[in-house]
Amino acid sequence: MNAEDYLSVLNKEQREAVEHEGSPLLILAGAGSGKTRVITTKIAYTISELGINPASILAVTFTKKAAEEMKERAINLEPRAQKSHIRTFHSFGAWFLRLCAEDSGIGIQNNFTVYDDDNVCSLISKAVPSLTKKDASHYAKKIALAKDYCLLPGDLELSRICDEPVFPEVYEKYQQRLRKTGNVDFGDLILLPYLILKENDLIRKSFHARYKVILVDEYQDSNVAQFKLLKELSGVNENSGTYVCVVGDDDQSIYKFRGAEIQNILNFKDEFPGTKIIRLETNYRSTSEILNCAGNVVKNNSGRLGKELVSARGKGKKPALVFLPS
Repeated sequence: MNAEDYLSVLNKEQREAVEHEGSPLLILAGAGSGKTRVITTKIAYTISELGINPASILAVTFTKKAAEEMKERAINLEPRAQKSHIRTFHSFGAWFLRLCAEDSGIGIQNNFTVYDDDNVCSLISKAVPSLTKKDASHYAKKIALAKDYCLLPGDLELSRICDEPVFPEVYEKYQQRLRKTGNVDFGDLILLPYLILKENDLIRKSFHARYKVILVDEYQDSNVAQFKLLKELSGVNENSGTYVCVVGDDDQSIYKFRGAEIQNILNFKDEFPGTKIIRLETNYRSTSEILNCAGNVVKNNSGRLGKELVSARGKGKKPALVFLPS
């Protein structure tokens, strides 16, 4: 497909986001504003018009379905996008560890198994036999959250995750058992790549050379570990030259309980100097009445960068207020 064919269907802000290059880019994409179209078009444009090697593009999101859709749509626009790395965060982490774990000296083999919740609870029970099954499940959740915040057993800040005196010991004994198995848990798929990149200059620089463009979707759902992994991968503090673009909506951050950190999007411009912010404010999904109603609710939120959605569909019926018994 000719580039002008897919660029011509974009609105002004969408096209600006697609064609932007150089400095880091934060795309604030309101609901229904066509963010997936922008990301997939940006992948195609980067390959066809900027001449970037497709294999030098990494695009990550949070669900397998979203990653598959992103890849399919990018390939439809530019077949060479087949060679781009379009994955979930955790799929990327697993691939990274299988590629680098043995050379990193971190103590796991590249044929590791990823432990699920049942495996983790079982291992905690073996590590600390005095715990009940309920206790093991409780600490499994706390360990997962600690890893989302890049906190290890000896870290002083661990008490913000769980202030129970026994927790650091449970976490430490679990980690020792886990390392003896040579396997990893779900949180390790982000935490360990971050630690390897942070501590191993050779591996880190090889990835700076590998990826010239990094795109992150649903950035408002990212946690501390994912943010730190992005910084190490991009080499923002080492002038690696890697282009970084994140797409998110500060009004749709709803996963705090799972470790999502809204400050990742609010502070992006501070962590990635020279950031340009582009707002996608044209909504193609809802009428103006619905947008006005939603806008009057979210405008009172603290900690937002702000945007005003405008409906491309025009006016419609006013939303109904209905009271129902619970």
